[in-house]
Amino acid sequence: MLHVVTDENFEQEVVNSDLPCVIEFTEGWCTMCDAMQPTLEALSEKLGNEVKFCTVNVGSEKKLRIKFAVAALPYIVYVADGMKTPLFDELVTEERLEERVRFVLEGGEAPTTRPL
Repeated sequence: MLHVVTDENFEQEVVNSDLPCVIEFTEGWCTMCDAMQPTLEALSEKLGNEVKFCTVNVGSEKKLRIKFAVAALPYIVYVADGMKTPLFDELVTEERLEERVRFVLEGGEAPTTRPL
């Protein structure tokens, strides 16, 4: 299940989440974003006990678009413990995304990890 995150519910859904979050930033016209949906749904089924999968529409959620400096779509980030780690800014396979998510879940850090 993908959780819809908005400017208004970001604190509740992401910041206060008991699980780390993988967030896909998307927009209605983005066909690559649409193509990512089955991958995110499949991983949410597979990793749902370890990670919360979320989606943000940058067309309507302007504050979050600015907060995460979204410049390309789809844009996928990992958020845990007040830190954000960019994962991808392109269409990726389920295997690549799962590999990267497992890497950060196991404590791997990317050089671009930053505070929220």
